[in-house]
Amino acid sequence: MYQLKHKLMTATAILTVVCATPSSAQDIGELTSQMEALQKQISALQAKVEAAEKKSTSGAPLKVKWEPAPKISSPDGNFEMNMRGRLLVDSAFISDDDGNEDVKATEFRAARLGIEGKAWGNIKYKFEADFAGNDVSVKDAYIQVKGPAKLTFGQFKTPNSLEEQTSSRYITFMERASFTDAFGLARQIGVGAGFGGDNYTLNVGVFRGSSGTDAEDEGLTFAARATYGAKFGDAQMHFGASFRHRNQGDDQGNLRYRQRPHAHLASRFVATDKIADKDTFFGVEAASVFGPFSVQGEWAFVKANLSDTADLREDPTFSGGYIEASYFLTGEKRAYSAKKGSFGRIKLKDQDGMGALQLAVRYDRVDLTDNGFFGGEQDTFLIGASWWLNRYTRFMANYSHSNVNEAFNVSSNGVDGENSINTFGLRAQVDW
Repeated sequence: MYQLKHKLMTATAILTVVCATPSSAQDIGELTSQMEALQKQISALQAKVEAAEKKSTSGAPLKVKWEPAPKISSPDGNFEMNMRGRLLVDSAFISDDDGNEDVKATEFRAARLGIEGKAWGNIKYKFEADFAGNDVSVKDAYIQVKGPAKLTFGQFKTPNSLEEQTSSRYITFMERASFTDAFGLARQIGVGAGFGGDNYTLNVGVFRGSSGTDAEDEGLTFAARATYGAKFGDAQMHFGASFRHRNQGDDQGNLRYRQRPHAHLASRFVATDKIADKDTFFGVEAASVFGPFSVQGEWAFVKANLSDTADLREDPTFSGGYIEASYFLTGEKRAYSAKKGSFGRIKLKDQDGMGALQLAVRYDRVDLTDNGFFGGEQDTFLIGASWWLNRYTRFMANYSHSNVNEAFNVSSNGVDGENSINTFGLRAQVDW
């Protein structure tokens, strides 16, 4: 723009000189032609200067990218805004041998809307709310600063479990493993720090309560997770471990442990009463992706510290885990990120064709019986199928058979503490 202004000043000076030349020394016609030509040059240069000044103050047009919702960003990349959302529509059929459950129902398993983006360069933000069940609950809501370490402030998941850290948009089955809910892995408000490289992650965090709690003393939670992912030949491997310690505080009430069979609309057939004011969780995880074939497994336990000092029973230890295998009949493979230590969105081989078809099997177990507490043992066998129409749309079908034993404290079972539950679920899913 400096060069344009310099040219404009030069042309103006020339025009001034020409105008000042005595008419007696110039042919009047020639002088008029020169003046008109110079005036046109000045007008053109003036227009370029004004356009350059306008561009420098207003900036270039915004960049818009569809993925599939609009992602709007500034030309310099310092600012971004991306609309987010997901809709999971479920239908379930559930029955048990004791005749206490006969469900034929539908629900919105998730109906989320949100926004995420960059506030300036290395400052990111995210806010998402879920409207399922005719209620509003805040999910992720945080500010993130990227530097030598990734610092996160707000509400987000405690860093625990491969299954929990993988979004519900990408998990293999309709519901996560039993232990994730039974042991209370969830979002809390806190501060987290993340470190990592091309094939490892380390995340730690300190938390107090969540957006849904209003206690004066929300207790304190500390959690950490480390993962390592590397390739051995054509196989992508994943290994990880995580830890969490919760102290409920004085005003939140005691902790309990419970879980449904693998359908969200089902009752809980294994459960304890509210028994603990503190607990300690530890879990290990492993996975492998070899082309269209994948295996994944986790095992975890939680040590519960009894809140009733008059209870003479020893502190119980509950456990749970799963192992699963899946295969893409159409040749795709699960999308693993070693930098995140979790699975993500798959890439379809034929985006305009039939899509991707995935089959999966799983064995899942959760044990809530120990040291005189009879919350029950639940062993579940699952088979599932997923049909990805495109990268953002999926249909799912799951069948599960659960056997429950030693659940004497749960009214949904018979006096023998045993039961069997069958579930069949269907899901239509889209996210943006």
